[in-house]
Amino acid sequence: MANRIKRKESITAQRQEQILKAALSVFSAKGYGESSMADVAEEAGVGVGTLYNYYKNKRDLLISLVQKLMVSEGLVNVLDKMADQGSRDFMDALLEDRLEFGLGNAQAILFLFFEIQRDARLRHQYVRDVVGPLLARIEDYISLQARRGNFRKVDEKIVARTMMGAIIGSMILYRLEQRESPFKKGHLKEAAHELSGIFMNGLVRK
Repeated sequence: MANRIKRKESITAQRQEQILKAALSVFSAKGYGESSMADVAEEAGVGVGTLYNYYKNKRDLLISLVQKLMVSEGLVNVLDKMADQGSRDFMDALLEDRLEFGLGNAQAILFLFFEIQRDARLRHQYVRDVVGPLLARIEDYISLQARRGNFRKVDEKIVARTMMGAIIGSMILYRLEQRESPFKKGHLKEAAHELSGIFMNGLVRK
């Protein structure tokens, strides 16, 4: 029975991966507004009815695609362990994960950001289901470290959004500068450490 359940879960995960990959391909080629669920089903090689078994509509499909891109397994692992790590170690790990993932998927993520901006309802759902929970986790960590005396008292909402803004800005500059960008894939650990030093210590020499 347990093996049957695991096999079913594995098939479901593979099918969702197949559909989301097809959705990104279709949305990138035709634009979100011009694409249909039928287009995605055809690209994925499944029936439209099968597609609706996994996603109730096109908006739900796009949000699921954004969630997959924005909330990677590596990020979840970092956040789950953050309360037990030193503050600088956590900051290094968080920024390195986001830089590595963001720069590796910069084109797709920036495309999705653009599409989300065009639809007010979609933007609201994105903030509620993707950005909100992620920011809340970072805010909780900052508050926790402040209570422990490791951080000075700050507005955790502003700091969390500044951190996310730094990652998004890095993706944009990476796409613009390309080979000239200092955010090179082989040096992301160093770049993450540099960024975390700014967040932790500022620029003023103590």
